Amino acid sequence: MSRAENRTVFLPSWPVSLLFFFFGLILSHPALGQSNDQNSTQLAAEATADAPRPTQKTNVEASAEALPTLKGCIKGLPDEVDTVLVAFVLKGQLRIKQQVHLHRGCFELPWTHPERGLFILYVDPEHSIDFLLTDADIEFSGHYEKWDRFEVKGAGQQEFRQFKTDYTALQKDIAAGTQPSEAAQQLVESLSDVHLKAFLLPQWLPMTPDTNVFWLRSHFWDHTDLESASTLINPFFEGNRNLYFEQVLGHDPDTIIHYLDALLQRPLEPRVKRVLVSYATYHYEGSSYMGEDEVFVWLVKKFYKTGYADWVKGNDLSDIIEKADGLATELLGNPAPDFAFNTSDSSRMKLSEVESPITLLWFWDSTCGHCKRQTPKLKALYDEYKDRGVEVVAITLENEFTSWNRYIEEHELDWINGFESNFDRPNFLWYYYIPSTPKLLVLDEDKRIIAKRLDIETTLRTFLDDHLPKE
Repeated sequence: MSRAENRTVFLPSWPVSLLFFFFGLILSHPALGQSNDQNSTQLAAEATADAPRPTQKTNVEASAEALPTLKGCIKGLPDEVDTVLVAFVLKGQLRIKQQVHLHRGCFELPWTHPERGLFILYVDPEHSIDFLLTDADIEFSGHYEKWDRFEVKGAGQQEFRQFKTDYTALQKDIAAGTQPSEAAQQLVESLSDVHLKAFLLPQWLPMTPDTNVFWLRSHFWDHTDLESASTLINPFFEGNRNLYFEQVLGHDPDTIIHYLDALLQRPLEPRVKRVLVSYATYHYEGSSYMGEDEVFVWLVKKFYKTGYADWVKGNDLSDIIEKADGLATELLGNPAPDFAFNTSDSSRMKLSEVESPITLLWFWDSTCGHCKRQTPKLKALYDEYKDRGVEVVAITLENEFTSWNRYIEEHELDWINGFESNFDRPNFLWYYYIPSTPKLLVLDEDKRIIAKRLDIETTLRTFLDDHLPKE
């Protein structure tokens, strides 16, 4: 008797020694144990990764003409034990894939999930065993009190056990210097079972001594079967994904979009594609690198506005699209949208009328705590650079100006101070995305956006020194 749970949750406890082999394989992997904060977009996509998918055959899954069956008996079980768990390793934890009910210590489970690879049969923290799940039936047998003699029989099991022995010995030889480090990869590449090889090979990148980053960007995933649902339970996938986005793609938005577009147009397992799109959106939405918001805008246009990202709905979807539309007008190289505003001397002017080699467009609020800390720093920089061709246009978001006037006077803000006296007419909020203050955009002589999100005391100063004539 068995019951499919079709869920992924943390196991309450598990023995460290049980997965020594697993962690021996992945301890040196780039991002093991590193867990980035996730926004609702990414979590929603990963939550739908277990959703039913269209029937298809892909690479190592193509051989699955019949569903494998997991069956066996465990003698001597305590009376209170009436279930066992089939679990896998992900993000340094064991997670349940299937709960199996026992009848007199025996079970028979037709495996209806698409995933293949290394799994754990879990009874309790002291009684668990790893096994290779392929397209063939698997038989388990043994005694609860003699767990060290527990047996797993089926296609690939003997090769898996032998590999563990060989790999452990090889690691000692590599550490001692009697074997080259690449011998471990060669051992994996020599495996005959396609599921075992597909599970283990992604821990190595497809690199040679002659590999350069340009080649790697196109071939990074050569060792990973992105057409297989098994990829999502592979413990190396998350680290590879993070490495790909954070280091391999670089930080030039045009380059990133070029390679991402090529990757996401490839044949991909639907849930793998959802996770990649979701992670990319999250990553570039919050990127600290100037200009990478262009990638976020591209992703939203291609996947969210078209209805592909169906895991994001309602207000969450509206907020993402609104943010992307706002940022689309402020991408590097774009003309800064022109707007009219009132000035502190009761006149009205347009941004385009400001004549200066460099204009710092500063959106702020005199009651905002962060603005109060940053505006004096901007004033100090302005005093130093104004004779070199820097002008500041500081626009307040306030609609009541007592505090604003007092702050200008107290801090002697002698740049162009602006406000909007009538928000019912076209104004700067129609053209600029300002979710928080302060916000800084750097404009050139033609009022094109040439920089943003720079730190006033460090990167902005360096930027101005590079773009202004020397004194």
